[in-house]
Amino acid sequence: MRKTAGILFALLFSLSMLSAEETQYTNYSFARLSYVTGKTFLQRATDLGFEEGTVNMPISEGDRFGTTDGRAEVFLGKGNYVRLNNDTKIDFLKLPKKGYDLVRIRILLGSVYFRVQSLEEEKNIEIHTPDASFYVLDEGLYRIDVRENNEIELFVYQGMVEAAGETGSVLVKDEQRLETANGRFTSRPTRFYAAAEDSFDRWSEFRDSQLRKHLAETYLPEELEDYEQELAEHGYWTFIPPYGNVWVPQGVASDWRPYYYGRWTWLSLCGWTWIPYESWGWSTYHYGRWHWGLGHGWYWIPTRIWGPAWVSWYGGYDYFGWAPLSYYGYPGVILNNMYYGRYGGSYYPYNSRALTVIHKNQLKARNVSKSALSPESVRSLGKTRLSSLQQPVKPSASEVTIERTGGKKLLLWKSSRPAEAGKRERPDRDSVRRTESGDSKRIEDKAVRSTKSVQERKIIPKKAEKVSRVGEKKPSAPSRGAIKKGSYGYPSSPKISIKNYPRRIKTRKSSSLLGRIYQSITGSRRVLTRRGSSSGFSRVTTSIRSGSRSRSSSASSRSSSSSRSSRSSSTKSSGKVKKKK
Repeated sequence: MRKTAGILFALLFSLSMLSAEETQYTNYSFARLSYVTGKTFLQRATDLGFEEGTVNMPISEGDRFGTTDGRAEVFLGKGNYVRLNNDTKIDFLKLPKKGYDLVRIRILLGSVYFRVQSLEEEKNIEIHTPDASFYVLDEGLYRIDVRENNEIELFVYQGMVEAAGETGSVLVKDEQRLETANGRFTSRPTRFYAAAEDSFDRWSEFRDSQLRKHLAETYLPEELEDYEQELAEHGYWTFIPPYGNVWVPQGVASDWRPYYYGRWTWLSLCGWTWIPYESWGWSTYHYGRWHWGLGHGWYWIPTRIWGPAWVSWYGGYDYFGWAPLSYYGYPGVILNNMYYGRYGGSYYPYNSRALTVIHKNQLKARNVSKSALSPESVRSLGKTRLSSLQQPVKPSASEVTIERTGGKKLLLWKSSRPAEAGKRERPDRDSVRRTESGDSKRIEDKAVRSTKSVQERKIIPKKAEKVSRVGEKKPSAPSRGAIKKGSYGYPSSPKISIKNYPRRIKTRKSSSLLGRIYQSITGSRRVLTRRGSSSGFSRVTTSIRSGSRSRSSSASSRSSSSSRSSRSSSTKSSGKVKKKK
């Protein structure tokens, strides 16, 4: 009997995980903004405006993240971190998905530290700058400085990197530095004294010391061991059968409940995603389930699969609601100090302390706890049904405001003003044009396209700022210089051209598909392959080769390398190399 119950328990748990396993994202498809000090900003891949960076904010593929007068740390998973100094801006071009584990980051400007503690395969982490590309070959610690004049400096404190430029590639090893300018190496790899020289070095060392703390006893699975320390600082572990070791938060408010102190954000890859305001909330809201017990209150049961939010949704005429899923895949219910993890009623009880309900126009409120309905108001809604499916409504585009950050810098901030209740607007693709001349800057943006009309807003900050009236007709032809499809919707950085230097490897997925198409058309047994590139912006070349699938021959790699190097003349070291003491 006990064995049968265990099998049934495992089956129910597997079914609750099914929807997560069918998704295209993995546990590491979303980076976590793990530490913030000062002012930072995040621009989503398909959005015009910027959001202020907050701890536990998810970063997805195609997003741009930067700092102004602050510093930040981004957790990539598996012990790998990216740290940004003041006035730094980077793009997350690629993050892991099902089928590949590639991480590709582009540094536009500033100073960045990379702490790599896990590298399953060489060159799985690529770092691109305006005039050089770097491929991580070993675990270690790296710093890259990108200056406004396109001078780039690489410091390898530990590990090994392959640096690629117009004149070829070179290996940079432990305690070596390298300088590049305009795509050329201005120095050979030279030794430097690996010590903290500035405040950014010392801050990175402090963050490493915090992460090196190990506990004598651990409770989390290997995939979640990076969160062990922060959970130990804000709660305690206890054993509750049949779930095993569970975690109980401490120092929370009396009315606290999961998915209450925080806000929702929309991510194109996974839909509505919860951003918790608790510093320890990333693991407890994106992994595992929440239960409630007399004497402990709310406690968290860890699991291994990442999700945007493990809740069951309610969608009424004018309201949305949710309740945390139990370990068994049902919405949890708390009635009369009793917790029901497998509640079998036809309707969800309105007086359950696990339920949170808000008005539809408050779904993107900055703090859900201040917008949630009282129990009396929830009672007036009548009978409610909950579903494990996400609500289909997508957020409407927000208004954009301008904020000057000093000097020539401008930030476009998204307004947090909610959309009108009941309206479901589809945001148009944003296009931005920026031109800089001295202290003047012109910004043109296509504003929100509703289902019935198109509104265009032109903002021209000059000596006297002019703002055109909302409601002008859309011009017949797009504005010159508008960003085209595929450019991630970013405002174009003036006079920045990204030069990426490709790796000579074959793309396995495309070779089989193109090969079948070629064979079906020509009847030949030859295979059509496609060479991979280091960036999605590099041009793709195809070649036809006979025989079965194989890696590119070393002879072709050497010939392509020699032809490229012959086109560019060899350069001598210009000036004296400044050693970092």
